[in-house]
Amino acid sequence: MMAKAPIIGAFAILFVSCDLSDSSSEIHSEKSVTSPLQALDQEILEHPNSPAAYNDRAIWKLAQSDPQGAFDDWDLALRADSSYAQAWEQQADMLFQMQKFEDCLAKLDGCLQHAPESTICMLQRAEFSIHLQQFEQAFQHLNDALRLDDQLHEAYWMKGKIYAITGADEKALSSYQTAIEVNPKFYEGFITLGIFLAERSDTMAEEYYRSAMELKPTAVEPVYNLAMFYQNAGRLEESLDLYRDILTLDPDNATASFNQGYIHLEYLTEYDSAVYWFSEAIERLPYYHQAFFNRGLAFESLGLNSEAIEDYSQALRIKPDYTSAARAKERAISSQ
Repeated sequence: MMAKAPIIGAFAILFVSCDLSDSSSEIHSEKSVTSPLQALDQEILEHPNSPAAYNDRAIWKLAQSDPQGAFDDWDLALRADSSYAQAWEQQADMLFQMQKFEDCLAKLDGCLQHAPESTICMLQRAEFSIHLQQFEQAFQHLNDALRLDDQLHEAYWMKGKIYAITGADEKALSSYQTAIEVNPKFYEGFITLGIFLAERSDTMAEEYYRSAMELKPTAVEPVYNLAMFYQNAGRLEESLDLYRDILTLDPDNATASFNQGYIHLEYLTEYDSAVYWFSEAIERLPYYHQAFFNRGLAFESLGLNSEAIEDYSQALRIKPDYTSAARAKERAISSQ
């Protein structure tokens, strides 16, 4: 679902002074602490028609790993005020996380009926429409949301997705660019633009990937995407540098090792280096059948057929229907 700011309930801790005196003239007082749940219950008792009170308790229950209790409290909030958007939004989000998509869709439709100013529900409903390829309906929800708030970067981003799916590339590019102009910290928007342009071999993809890297310096995704872009463009040394950067960010990243092996095997024909990097991938992911297969190819290219056969066999043990490995093993055996 569309990301949104978390709702934080304020949980009061009440201190009550108690008179403990009996026949004595000396008065002793102590403070008793009311639990957060008791405080929330008391707030509801004092304000039974306040949807916010039920919402606060729902948030607390959700934090206590009681999703059903939270859901029930949001129901109570909606009974108190059917136009209380936060309850609709939270229930829809919970149902989506539970993969109860039909129920989620019904909640979103209820939200749009009773809380028509909820841009969150509009965006979530538009997202559903995109998945269902109901693009006209999705545009309607997105335009309705933008009429209420023209700074909704997610709306422009989703319009870009629709245009991209339907082949309207110029409109897609324009919508994606508007999304990041509205929100220059929209990481996903920079990633999407990078992918969109990389698929079209446009060198501007590099700029957007690097912007994403600046927004999230520890994220692997933009570094990997840029490395693949360089690899596909034949900029192999730059690609290898970035794969090594990934291993600095994520030392256990088997794919970064594998891709270095692949470049040395397929592009540079440096088979010793290919063996090294495929071995590094296998060390990080022992069941990496593609790494065993490709290391077998490197061994075979080095004339080390026994090692190649063992790697092909291992690939087949992991993935018995690996046709390429079976054929390569037959070839290696026949050439001994």
